[in-house]
Amino acid sequence: MILTKNIITTLLAVILTSCCTNKQADTSVYLDPSRPTEERVEALLSQMTLEEKIGQMDMVAIWDKEKILEQGKFDYGAWIGEARSEEINKIQEYSEKTRLKIPYLIGVDAAHGYGVLPGKTVFPTAISMAATFNRNLVRDIYAASAQEIRSTGNQWTFAPCIDIVQDARWGRTGETYGEDPYLASELVKNAIHGLQGNKDPQKKVAACMKHLLGGGASIGGCNHASAELSERAIRSYFLPPFQAAIEAEGMTIMPGHNDVASIPAHASKWLLTDVVKNELGFNGFYISDMGDVENLRRIHHTAFCQKEAVKQAFNAGLDMHMYYSGDSTTLMRKWLEELVAEKEVSISRINDAVRRILRVKFELGLFENRYVDAGSEINAPEAHRQLALEAARENIVLLKNENNILPIDARQYRRILVTGPNAHNQALLGDWSNLQPEENVITILEGIQKVAENQAEIVYSNSGRIRGKASNEKIETTDPVTQAKILQEGGEISDYSIADAVKKAKTCDLAIIAVGGYALRPDWGLRTYGESADRPSIDFFGRQEELIRAIQKTGIPVIVVIVNGKPLNNEWTTQHIPGIIDVWEPGMYGGQALAEILFEKVNPSGKLPITIPQHAGQVPIYYYQKDTRYTTGYGLGSSRKDDLPAFCFGHGLSYTQFEYSNLEMDTIYAPGQDLRISFKVKNTGTRAGKETPLLFVSDVVSSVVTPRALLKGFEKISLNPNEEKRLEFIIPYKSLGLWNTDMKYTVEPGEFDIKVGRSFDDIRLKGKIRIINKN
Repeated sequence: MILTKNIITTLLAVILTSCCTNKQADTSVYLDPSRPTEERVEALLSQMTLEEKIGQMDMVAIWDKEKILEQGKFDYGAWIGEARSEEINKIQEYSEKTRLKIPYLIGVDAAHGYGVLPGKTVFPTAISMAATFNRNLVRDIYAASAQEIRSTGNQWTFAPCIDIVQDARWGRTGETYGEDPYLASELVKNAIHGLQGNKDPQKKVAACMKHLLGGGASIGGCNHASAELSERAIRSYFLPPFQAAIEAEGMTIMPGHNDVASIPAHASKWLLTDVVKNELGFNGFYISDMGDVENLRRIHHTAFCQKEAVKQAFNAGLDMHMYYSGDSTTLMRKWLEELVAEKEVSISRINDAVRRILRVKFELGLFENRYVDAGSEINAPEAHRQLALEAARENIVLLKNENNILPIDARQYRRILVTGPNAHNQALLGDWSNLQPEENVITILEGIQKVAENQAEIVYSNSGRIRGKASNEKIETTDPVTQAKILQEGGEISDYSIADAVKKAKTCDLAIIAVGGYALRPDWGLRTYGESADRPSIDFFGRQEELIRAIQKTGIPVIVVIVNGKPLNNEWTTQHIPGIIDVWEPGMYGGQALAEILFEKVNPSGKLPITIPQHAGQVPIYYYQKDTRYTTGYGLGSSRKDDLPAFCFGHGLSYTQFEYSNLEMDTIYAPGQDLRISFKVKNTGTRAGKETPLLFVSDVVSSVVTPRALLKGFEKISLNPNEEKRLEFIIPYKSLGLWNTDMKYTVEPGEFDIKVGRSFDDIRLKGKIRIINKN
């Protein structure tokens, strides 16, 4: 009986997929660029067999090319992988072997520039760009990235990542814009405009907003783990960046690895279809994350077999299956054909997915030209390098500057020690980067040597790596020559390296110690954060604190530089070291940008886009929690200081001072009326600087419990000494709303607190407004 059913199913599938196989394509409409996109889509879709349609829903990998060629099958919708333009052009040639000659989409994880391919511009990562609070800079960087991506033959990047991070332990924080929904919403719009905004379809790159939804609030901060979120929390904090991305016409979305309230994101019809497609109006297509259809049976256990997993995912709204290790072509296509034949997946669901995929291909101009000029591939031109340097200058955050130890006075500090596991490597590039040519990266040591030339003597001590590579030297000995060789081979911090740093520190006037984390892709097993590299701690990994303590004990002043893609805090360092700088992951010229800040060539202007806890015991401690979190707090059990983070959202010091004054706004607003709030900011110091005023709003009384405050406005400005500017923020009336007890979005009448300041804990101006009742 089972055998008979399988034979019938197979015959039905053959009939459905073969009716048009040998029919010559009518290209008169779908290859006519003068026709509207939707007309072209329908003209092509109407000629496709079921097999061809499902082929468009399948992605394969560049690194599996030889296996694919052996199979002799070419009707795929997309490829994933990085390669040079010549190779990608050859791959596109395979698409012309198919009956309809539909071009491929070729995607790559170019998260902050095409960093996974050597020789391209590596810009600061997303968390680093969030620290700039500079919308225009984000747009310009993604526009520059688009040029390099498209010139290589890729037309699609799996970025930007707009997960909202509420757990500082999560390893993928560096891919995101931090904890705040409004900041993430503003920056993702600009990222999409940069990638997709070129009027020439041949120069656009399709954005992929990820991960829908809640990965940054996963239990334990673990990738793939559950996110136990209420619908109110989802709609209030996690969906807004995706809504902003949809309004900016982002072309694709990737669901998350995790489940949300026990429903895997890849199988959630409510999330993928009911909310995002139907309610928010998403017209692009969904691409699965790698292995996540398979994970419905492997780790979520909602499917008992691969066929059932495919059924759950595509009925929920998934449109394209991403390559998964091994023969990915067996994981989706045959099962989906059978499911259609069995009427378990409707042909209308297939047509909807293919329409969405084809629409993106038409909008990218692929039917007009699927190839690129291999001789014109763009590789880190000077303009892009300068943009990378400018971004790094703005993303660096000065966390602590006790007794104005910074900027460095070269007259006082003539001999400077530079050491630490991140002093002279490419950790500055961050996750989603491979090693770059040495001449394309300025390390911290190199930057300091370059900027401090003729000002101070720089002494270097190789302290080893955070996590060490296995050494070829197997002899256990304290011989210094052997120990030095082990460090050169990539050994980790050791007794020898600490002793060497201390010995050299005693001959110096000042020490700069570069610590933090490491996330480069080639050293997968040595990373301390990044994709699938979560940690249950936010402290410094390994012996880094020991190194700092040993050098500080020599009595010379110490400046600690933290390189990392997630919030890190070492409590001893924060308490005892006078100068602390968080450079995040500043990209290829991070070392130069840091040195320019250290020696006062540039005034630091970065601000924290995420709260840095004192320790993991405070997690979660994002700034927009409710007052109830602090009503009792830790006051009785330990101390009120345990309610405070190490550094709050928006924190960032400058070498100058800013004065806020003259808050002006109406106090009464009618329903539907936008808020107009203005104030003055003056540079009262002696140095030019950039400042980012932050505007927070909170409901005084509301029908549901609301946060202490939420960011509703920010603007980065430049001010010369004694210069003053008046800023006006227009706060849309709708942005003051909440999801009430009936789960309806509404703006409730009543009082709202308005706060303006340098950071969440440094409020300079306060006021109240009232929204009157409609009656």
